[in-house]
Amino acid sequence: MKISRREFVAGSLTTLGATAVIPRSNLFDGSGTNSSLQKADPVYRGALPILQGMTNQFSAQFTILIDARKTYGYQAVASSGEVVPLHVTRREVRTFSAWGVEKLFVTGLQVGKDYRLKVIDPSGVVIDERNFRALDLNAPKARFAVASCVNDVYDNLIVDMWDNMAAANPDFVMILGDTCYSDNDNDGGEAGYWKRYVETRTLCSHFRHKKLTPTLAIWDDHDFGGNNYDSTFREKPMMKNMFEIFWENQETVGLIAGPGVSKVFSAAGQRFFLMDGRYYRTPSTIARPQQWGDEQETWLFEHMGQNNQPAWLMNGSQFFGGYLKKDAFEYWHGQNLKDICRELSGFEAPISFVGGDVHFSEIMELEAAILGYKTYEFTSSSIHSHSIPGLHLRKKNKRRMDASSAKQFMVFDASNTSTGWKIEAKSLGKKMKQYLHETVVVRR
Repeated sequence: MKISRREFVAGSLTTLGATAVIPRSNLFDGSGTNSSLQKADPVYRGALPILQGMTNQFSAQFTILIDARKTYGYQAVASSGEVVPLHVTRREVRTFSAWGVEKLFVTGLQVGKDYRLKVIDPSGVVIDERNFRALDLNAPKARFAVASCVNDVYDNLIVDMWDNMAAANPDFVMILGDTCYSDNDNDGGEAGYWKRYVETRTLCSHFRHKKLTPTLAIWDDHDFGGNNYDSTFREKPMMKNMFEIFWENQETVGLIAGPGVSKVFSAAGQRFFLMDGRYYRTPSTIARPQQWGDEQETWLFEHMGQNNQPAWLMNGSQFFGGYLKKDAFEYWHGQNLKDICRELSGFEAPISFVGGDVHFSEIMELEAAILGYKTYEFTSSSIHSHSIPGLHLRKKNKRRMDASSAKQFMVFDASNTSTGWKIEAKSLGKKMKQYLHETVVVRR
């Protein structure tokens, strides 16, 4: 397909370029240029890794991994042929990498219409084309997927698992930490972290699908900088900037940014608080240790009190996983969690918890003593990081309803009804096998 020069200039903004997928071994040759540009495994659908980020009834945001040496354009077109407004809002390149990032903001969308995002060669050739839609934030219910622990060393799973998630047809996706293992094969400098973010973005099929799905994310330790890193990590400002480049969105209808990389997303009469469990996390050895910090806690309480819509509290690590005697809010910052829950119990909004990190999935029933009413924690881990069969059996958990150590992600169907907040949760793995399935109602 060819685009006229006038259409190229008028219908898109001039940007940096892109090429075919580059195999992992050829991503970098140490000189900041690519040693090969041949197309990699044919399972990848698109020429470029493209993320559809925050989306509402009127707009959609995109993050595109590009070949920084070339100049391309973008165009967003409705199925009726109408070109809708598109702006390039950010461009990031590095001298040590041939790969850069472009961020786009598309406006003028309408719910129910189909759209195509085109990446255009300066000669007028469309080299990549994806389908996307607006997201109706006022829908009566939400279907969303949750994943964590995106380790890119499992070459078959980084395709199959994300293809399975797409087949589950979620309205949107939440990735709760370890969006990449940036500390793997890394010397600790910016170039090493950038390389790892690029590699994961290049390899996962989620960014290659013909139909894009709005996706939001927070980080945990591995994409923050290293195993169990906390607020004492001296390079955290650099890593926060990197995470923002690859994952973050501008504030718009339905999305409010918080401290660190936290944010609250509102859809289907529900609120999704994605909390930053790393940037402000203090060592457990100090007096009054905290996981989110005073600033983030204050932000959470201020927004929680604005209405009584059901609220999902989402964190990279588990909340009530103290029984494991390792990485969990309850274990490292137990008193802090009790203090937060005491404050949350005074709000009218019912609350449920969602976490990741532990490399098995779990559903817990939380006793009424915690918030003043019975509620639940859902853990989705890992989509394709290492795990051991039966890992969830190493410790007994009196709150557990069900658990599984298979590689999996969770899909939720949730709605705020007159009889309570109804949540159906199921976990799916390879070949769409179902491991967990529970339907619960939270009544405040």
